Amino acid sequence: MDQPARQYWDSRPGRPLRQPVRLESRRLAGADILLVHHLPNQPKGKPVLVLHGIESHPLWFVGSADCLAAAGHDVYQLQRRGSGAAAEDRGHADSPAQLLADLDAAATYILTQTRADALHLLAISWGGKLAAAYALDAAHAAKLADLTLVAPGLAPRVDLTWQAKLRIALCALVAPRRGFPVPLEDPALFTDTPDRQAYIREDPYRLQTVTARFLLTSWLLDRRLAGAAAGALNLPVRLILADRDRIIDNARTQAALARLAGENLHVHELCSAHTLEFEPDPQPFLELLVDALG
Repeated sequence: MDQPARQYWDSRPGRPLRQPVRLESRRLAGADILLVHHLPNQPKGKPVLVLHGIESHPLWFVGSADCLAAAGHDVYQLQRRGSGAAAEDRGHADSPAQLLADLDAAATYILTQTRADALHLLAISWGGKLAAAYALDAAHAAKLADLTLVAPGLAPRVDLTWQAKLRIALCALVAPRRGFPVPLEDPALFTDTPDRQAYIREDPYRLQTVTARFLLTSWLLDRRLAGAAAGALNLPVRLILADRDRIIDNARTQAALARLAGENLHVHELCSAHTLEFEPDPQPFLELLVDALG
């Protein structure tokens, strides 16, 4: 990995990674997709694949990934194309098929590397939308032991105006790479913790603008989930909600997943703002993840 990438991963202030951690850049699905591999000291259990949110990137979640690695899991964080430190096509995605292919390529690679029969898919915020859409496909679901969704972006409280949606729809056709701000400017939406708010505010890799085509892709993922048959998620689904979430509508999210997963759904609610990782004491969240993934 080149030096700028190393500087990127070394830039997180104040909370160094537990070692050993190996950073891997692999060409998957025809694109350079960064996989961050947190290695366990004593391997046991199935590997974990982590998906981040719309504005975030893997550095936001090294705490939980590192905790799971310390518990014995090979943990891989997938940096979504156009996010984080990615220089090309920042904030862009062509289609749901493209992002789902990226995710499938990462899952296939992890299963090959670890020789596991299935993996835990752990998705946070907007990443939960992509993960749930991925698990709707039977061939994809066969690669998963279970699905854990943390404050997933299936039913957001924060939305664009209808005027903005109309402009986006037009641009998706004639100017697909025109940028639009993500309506999550205030770091207080993510966390009540002052130092974590400062971290978000000053984060040079935070994605605050996405393209019209990305927003269309997000809407098409919404339509795919809304149009899926009841009980379409035929695997264990764990939903972790934050009781002070200002980004996600918890009741609507739980109802949507109850329809899709039925008796496969297990719900936990913790005392937290949206980004459970950024609580002053994230230990209840970390302990829940470790217990849940075994």
